[in-house]
Amino acid sequence: MWGARERGHGAVSPYLRGVGVPRATAYRWDQELRWLVRHAAGELRRLRAERERLGAKVVCLRREGEGEAERSRARERALILEAAVLGTSDGEIARLVSRATGRSVSHETVNGVIAAAGRRAREIFERYFAGVGRVGAADEIFLGRRPLLVVVEPGSLLVSGLRLAERRAAADWEPVFAAMEGLERCACDGGHGVNRAAKDAGLDVQGDLFHGLRDAEAWLSRFARTGEARLAAEAEARAALEAAEGTEAERLTRRCALAAADADRVVAEWDRLSDLFAQVRRAFDLATAEGRVNTLRTAQATFARALAAMKHTPEGRALAAKLKPLHAPRFLAHLAALEGALSALRLEQVGPDREARLGRLVAATVAWRRHDKDPASLLRAASTGSVADEAELTVLEAVDRAVRSSSAVECVNSRIRLVQVARKRLGEDFLYLLALSHNLHTFGRGSVRQGKTPAELAGIELPTADWIELLDLPANEVRPANGLEAAPPAPATTAASAKTAA
Repeated sequence: MWGARERGHGAVSPYLRGVGVPRATAYRWDQELRWLVRHAAGELRRLRAERERLGAKVVCLRREGEGEAERSRARERALILEAAVLGTSDGEIARLVSRATGRSVSHETVNGVIAAAGRRAREIFERYFAGVGRVGAADEIFLGRRPLLVVVEPGSLLVSGLRLAERRAAADWEPVFAAMEGLERCACDGGHGVNRAAKDAGLDVQGDLFHGLRDAEAWLSRFARTGEARLAAEAEARAALEAAEGTEAERLTRRCALAAADADRVVAEWDRLSDLFAQVRRAFDLATAEGRVNTLRTAQATFARALAAMKHTPEGRALAAKLKPLHAPRFLAHLAALEGALSALRLEQVGPDREARLGRLVAATVAWRRHDKDPASLLRAASTGSVADEAELTVLEAVDRAVRSSSAVECVNSRIRLVQVARKRLGEDFLYLLALSHNLHTFGRGSVRQGKTPAELAGIELPTADWIELLDLPANEVRPANGLEAAPPAPATTAASAKTAA
């Protein structure tokens, strides 16, 4: 495909037909390769660090010795499962077990342990995590030729639904959404099957700003490189002018002036369009620049003004064409949801300056959420009855539900892709095992969720925080899920007020 592009964009389709590759498949390969080039290096470094910690655990197990046979087998099983979810092949797992315990195991044994754990992980996932949360982010990825649908609760990054299918039609994905009884709204990209399945299940579908803005951001990046090229041409012309003399200098003076004018025009146009693009992004924020709650009508007006201002130049018309699809109502569904949730607040809870006070509360809550992901249900559980705190908690819950993008699910997809690179074929049971380990994996340094697991951030109570111990629990000890916002509403607390205001 790259070779065809080098010969000209018009040669891409004939080239693909000549090699027998569908254009949709080539596009998917291209997107996956771009993702690997952009993100794979950092993810691989993180997985290597986890593998090193696993190797250190192998050394510790080897120093401890065999001990009792039962304990040795339990450690062996734990080692196999931990290595598997880190994307280690069966052959490498067998070598790890041999170095740790001195006992040789076959690939069939390793595969059997993983398969049994995967079946158990499916049962636990369906009891604890399936359908948690009122808002979800959904996306499709391909594992080989089979599509996988992943649904994530955006605030906690908890995997709350997944399905591996043979096709990506609405009929294949509809059972996932139909089983998620608490789900009210879902953020999806432009996939027709996912959007149709969510609508058939009675969900409000939220357009995905992450993918919706991506084409415009890519266009602006290319235009920025055009400006850099013009500036380089100007610098080259000035250098040539300084070295020239006589008639040649007079000729190069005009060339330098033209190059400077061209560079100034392109840079000024990029500055203008990037400012207008920033206004477009602000149109989808929960609070306006004036400090008021952003409404559907206000957002549409802001968006229309920015696009009208862009269209004064050919470059602006090209950028506006990239942004025009965002005018669809589904990309503004989060503002309608926010407005609907806040309309329940009574005058005595907010005060006479309703718009200004709610705007400040929404802006403060959004800022707080950037560095604290604790569920609102924890604050409600400690409530004592303050009217002001009840208003703040209502705003907090409304902000949590006003999801604008499905980018959260990309974090989980990146982990699945890297595991697929090592293990090649991933069955659905193994994917449930991977989801279970992710939901109980503690977020590392540098994250706003640092030190907590997705299950903890979702407010789910578990018998143990160790996912391998959870696999070993008897069936009668595994209780149904009590996920996000499952607790009955209660009056707010002054602690909630202090924390939200922070």
